[in-house]
Amino acid sequence: MAALDWRDARQYDRTRTLSCRWCGHPTPLRDEQRRPAHKVCAEAATNNNDGGPLCQETGPPPIQHRSRELETPA
Repeated sequence: MAALDWRDARQYDRTRTLSCRWCGHPTPLRDEQRRPAHKVCAEAATNNNDGGPLCQETGPPPIQHRSRELETPA
């Protein structure tokens, strides 16, 4: 399986945030085809497809993102 290279500056869009193609949450990251995708979502899709090309129809189950809940003081 080929690893995705996320070090390239083109993987980050400084001008806008779009919905991840896999989970739907906003992300400034782009995959190798410049489609919006979180790093963990794209890598999970690659792993689920046995290293084959990413395919939205056969992608991974939705990723559970941790919500950033603010704790209220007692």
